[in-house]
Amino acid sequence: MGCMMLAVPLAAVAQSASRAQATAVVPLAQAQAGSVAPLAQTSATDAAPAAAPSGAVQELQALIKQHELSELRTTYNGKYGASLLFHPGTLTYYVALFHDGQFWRVAKLTDAARSEALYHDFVEQTVKLSQVEIRRILLDAQNAHIAQLMAANESRLAGLQTDLSIQRRQEAALAQNHQEVAEQAAALDAERNAAQARLAKVQQQIRLLEHQQNSADLKAVQDIQRHKSYAEIKKGSKRHAVSE
Repeated sequence: MGCMMLAVPLAAVAQSASRAQATAVVPLAQAQAGSVAPLAQTSATDAAPAAAPSGAVQELQALIKQHELSELRTTYNGKYGASLLFHPGTLTYYVALFHDGQFWRVAKLTDAARSEALYHDFVEQTVKLSQVEIRRILLDAQNAHIAQLMAANESRLAGLQTDLSIQRRQEAALAQNHQEVAEQAAALDAERNAAQARLAKVQQQIRLLEHQQNSADLKAVQDIQRHKSYAEIKKGSKRHAVSE
């Protein structure tokens, strides 16, 4: 029976575990006997997984490197993962739990049903253990989003403050200009009133002089007419005397 090639992520897990020399929590003898304890009592808030004896992990790593295992199932939750592997040559199942590229627990079983049950138990543990990490990822994203909004709003606030400062300076300049124009208008109005008063006075003087001039002209005409009438009367008297 041929062996399936393992997925690249699991191979990377094996290499990382080899570098870190991680070990299985459960001794190989207990795993073969099917007495692997589930992780139900493991807290999801544990700071880091515990190290384990080296036998099962090293055996699993060697089989992965030799491409002698078939990857039946693999589940990821955050940085936690669980895999169900099968060795066709010995009809043996390997159930592995890993975290952040390092094997944490490895169980070696020969019973398919118990291997499936243990795999599902490991998957449930990855769900529980990853809750805090997933929450941290979401909170990091939310905080980053809030920081972006804060930066955008601070930039907008600075722009509005600049606009308001410019607006206030313009309003102050307009108010000052309005005051200056009002003062100039008041001065021009006073100047106009004074000019009108002077004009009225000059016009009054002109009318007075014109009246005086008209009166003098009328008197002169009257005098001329009187002299003319007197001369005519005198001339008429002379004619009358001569005729007599």
